[in-house]
Amino acid sequence: MRLDRDRRWLLFALLPGVPIAAGDLVMGTPHSLAGLLMISTLLAATRLDGPCTGSVALYVVLLAAGVAVWEGELGERDVLIRLTVLALGGAYGTWSAARRVAHEGELTETSSVAQRAILQPTTFRLGGVTVCARYRSASPQALLGGDLYAFAHTAAGLRLLIGDVRGNGLRAVRLSAAVISFFRDSAYTRTDLPAVLDATDRRLAALLGAEDFVTALAAEFRTTGRPAVTRVGLANCGHHPPLLLPAGAPPRLLAPAEPTTPLGLHPAPVVEDVILGPGDRLLFYTDGLAEARSAEGDMVDLAGLRSACSRAALDDAADAVQEALLRHTDGALADDVAFILVESCPPARSPDVRAG
Repeated sequence: MRLDRDRRWLLFALLPGVPIAAGDLVMGTPHSLAGLLMISTLLAATRLDGPCTGSVALYVVLLAAGVAVWEGELGERDVLIRLTVLALGGAYGTWSAARRVAHEGELTETSSVAQRAILQPTTFRLGGVTVCARYRSASPQALLGGDLYAFAHTAAGLRLLIGDVRGNGLRAVRLSAAVISFFRDSAYTRTDLPAVLDATDRRLAALLGAEDFVTALAAEFRTTGRPAVTRVGLANCGHHPPLLLPAGAPPRLLAPAEPTTPLGLHPAPVVEDVILGPGDRLLFYTDGLAEARSAEGDMVDLAGLRSACSRAALDDAADAVQEALLRHTDGALADDVAFILVESCPPARSPDVRAG
């Protein structure tokens, strides 16, 4: 996609040269439009890299020299001065473009580090559940977006949040980071999920514009009994319902019986309980997964992800979900994707947490 944009811009930068050179020939020797050829170099330097800009600059100099040869003035001092100015301008434009691209590369790397800090892909086991989270950007040039997830190991059990900020760009990134911070603070200090989400909503209100909101789904996990049974509390604030993948039954969506508004619009979620037996799994996701479309416009079949989600190792299952998504969209994601895969399993003797 980036390559196609660069090609279009390269053509756009080259186009002015031909009419300018033609106009110069029509006007004849008393007048020269060679200086206007610098427009092509300037256009290239604003969007293209150093080598492409250098190619445009060389094209400009050769075009001006060709006009001079046609008019028989190549050896004239004024013509040589114009050619020298075009060459120097081209050299500066090439250097400037190379420096800009290098700076953009540094910013991209900084964004990548920030993304890994905010939304680090992670796999861990805590109590009676194993958790695997993944984030994939729709574009290598846009490493951060409005999708988010967060975890908190509290006295009430493991609490998680997955959400999607309306909009994109730097503002969406800032709001994502704020939601994660506010949720973690509230998760450790509030007794239940509605209180956690209410505190998050109230703190977030000061940062949101009139049309801003955040769809969010919070969950709380408690594992008890022998054999182990995991009770999951779900509080949905306008987000996509999670997909329940029972070990011995068809998958089904857990839509809330009483829908409410997203964060930022004063939600009043009602907690709904789900029981997970050993081997049962839950898939939490953002709209980048739920609304992913094929080249023909077909949306992804969430139930059809059961095979990918059923891989023995949760890490392998998460990777399989990503692979299935990329196959469905032919590798062209239209939106960022975040998802969390959770499996109920017997409690380990001691928590084993790792991130990577």
